[in-house]
Amino acid sequence: MNDVLSKPQATTTIAGPPEFLSFSHVSVPCRDLAEGKRFYVGVMGGKIRVDTPTFAAITICGIDVGIGNEGCTFLEPGTEYPHFAFFAGPEAMLAMKAWLTRCGIPSSGFWTRNGVETLLFFRDPSGNMIELFCEGGFPSAADLPKGPPRGHGTTVDVETLRYQSWQLPATPARSS
Repeated sequence: MNDVLSKPQATTTIAGPPEFLSFSHVSVPCRDLAEGKRFYVGVMGGKIRVDTPTFAAITICGIDVGIGNEGCTFLEPGTEYPHFAFFAGPEAMLAMKAWLTRCGIPSSGFWTRNGVETLLFFRDPSGNMIELFCEGGFPSAADLPKGPPRGHGTTVDVETLRYQSWQLPATPARSS
């Protein structure tokens, strides 16, 4: 290996960690790649950027969520961490809860830590935890169940969020 690439130059003074350019992606294990792509595109609204036989990257909110089915470890039942989160407005929180229900995907109830923010947990089909976080403006946030900094346990029973089957609705819901 070239020493120039593996070792800092002798004249370089490192004062601390460098500043990175931006966040690139997160990759999570996937039990079935076709199902994972269907979930992240059809349920989460992402767009496929990379598609190989063992890995796909789906762009959501400008970030790639990678899913792969080789060389991975799945979360143990009952675990909340690791998880990844998306910021969402109040309307999107309500719409996503309704959309998850239509798709047959269980989700937590809305809850708060301080009566201002609102959180919602659900899992992808492989059991990876996803959080939606609304910083403020959610109707009656002050009246939602209050939880500790970590939602697992008393506020959200994360084990009830696991599921084996789900579906994308064949036709759009009609407003009444």
